[in-house]
Amino acid sequence: MADKTDKRAFYALMGLAALTGVITFYAFGAAAPKPDIVDSIYRQDLPPAPAASATDAAAGGEAAEEAIDESAFANKVEVQILAGSATQGNPAYGPDPASASSDALVTWVNEDTVPHTATSGSGPQDPESGKLFDTSIIMPAAKASVPAEKIGAGEHPYHCTVHPFMQGTITIT
Repeated sequence: MADKTDKRAFYALMGLAALTGVITFYAFGAAAPKPDIVDSIYRQDLPPAPAASATDAAAGGEAAEEAIDESAFANKVEVQILAGSATQGNPAYGPDPASASSDALVTWVNEDTVPHTATSGSGPQDPESGKLFDTSIIMPAAKASVPAEKIGAGEHPYHCTVHPFMQGTITIT
């Protein structure tokens, strides 16, 4: 008789365990987060991004850079951001110093495997940093151009804002 009771208790426990497993599976499935759906009392929507205006662009604001028509320039100067330049002590830009006439288009080509910039000024501590030109981030195998007339005549130091030890000089005649 005890043998039947043990079997009944075993089967009852197994049935309750199976029922608990099924209920738990569906309960956790219903409570699991869904992709791309944020349901939280702490969620705050971001404010919309301000639209860039023509006055922002004229004031040197964060407006989108206007496209440069490279075919409008007969004289072009190319400066390479050299492979391995992200390692301190390696050559950064080639040629360095570079020179261009005031009617030229100066183009920096990133031949390295990491992002770089070409930003006017002797470094991030320079109060004039980025005032003449800033290419923003140049991804690997990409390029950025700045008309020499925008840079202005004279000898101008520039640096990479990502790697401030990378410094170069460009002379506009």
